[in-house]
Amino acid sequence: MDMNETEIAYIRLEVNVMKENYHDLLKRVIDNENTIDSLEKDKQYLTNEVENLKRQLSCETEVLHDITGEHQKELNKTNFELIHTWYSFNKTVHELSYTVDSFENKFLCLEGSDSAQSFKTCINNIGVVSVCTYETTVEENCIFHNDETGLDKKNWRRHSGRTASRNTGPSRAMAGKYYMYIESGSMVYLENALLVSNILQQGVKLCLSFYYHMYGSSTGTLEVIVSSSGTNQTIFTRSGDQGNQWYYKKLYIQSASSLQIMFNAIDGQSSYGDIALDNIMLFTGECGPKTIPP
Repeated sequence: MDMNETEIAYIRLEVNVMKENYHDLLKRVIDNENTIDSLEKDKQYLTNEVENLKRQLSCETEVLHDITGEHQKELNKTNFELIHTWYSFNKTVHELSYTVDSFENKFLCLEGSDSAQSFKTCINNIGVVSVCTYETTVEENCIFHNDETGLDKKNWRRHSGRTASRNTGPSRAMAGKYYMYIESGSMVYLENALLVSNILQQGVKLCLSFYYHMYGSSTGTLEVIVSSSGTNQTIFTRSGDQGNQWYYKKLYIQSASSLQIMFNAIDGQSSYGDIALDNIMLFTGECGPKTIPP
């Protein structure tokens, strides 16, 4: 069915609004990055000032103590502002990641629709199935959890900051404060840990997106496995050291009966092989090349 000019104009207006929202969030991220850089410089300057004053202590210790105290108060204030800005920045990153995924799904609807009605139907069918940020121990909208059926040997761990082993793992979450990871130092070669979803609704096409981090000289393998009616298919795999950075991945999963999604991390040969996940999101709808379930 051909679209008339009014329908085309309506679609263009919706796309422009989504683009404006995306660019606004991106500008907020850039502004927060600049603020963080400025606060870090202030923190370093004040730290140096405090240390210089400590080295100059002499007969005027009492007076200098007051000055140092004032600088320490200012340093504490700067620290507080830095932490507050960092949390605001990470919250914006979460919002941006969610908005970008939503925008891309809507754009795919636009590309694949031949009428205004089919576009609206596609948009209405986009829904959030699961959002896992791991910022709290229990997340109402997160359906991914450690396997409890005995298919693995170890569990994924919720963690903040650097991992226990040096020269491996992330130094911080992709966004926010927490992420999930496997501690290779507590695992034996080829042991695995499974992060599994609930059984998903039949007849629904799904879009899975996530961030992964694989850093260390002995990093093993990360797999995304789709299980349907007892049959497994690996739809994504990465092995070895990928560098000290977070990577983004999106996978389109077609509907199937008794569908379950699993993240499988397999340990490498030494303790330098931590693997991490963050911001796991699952939407209804299509995205990218089709992945055919077993």
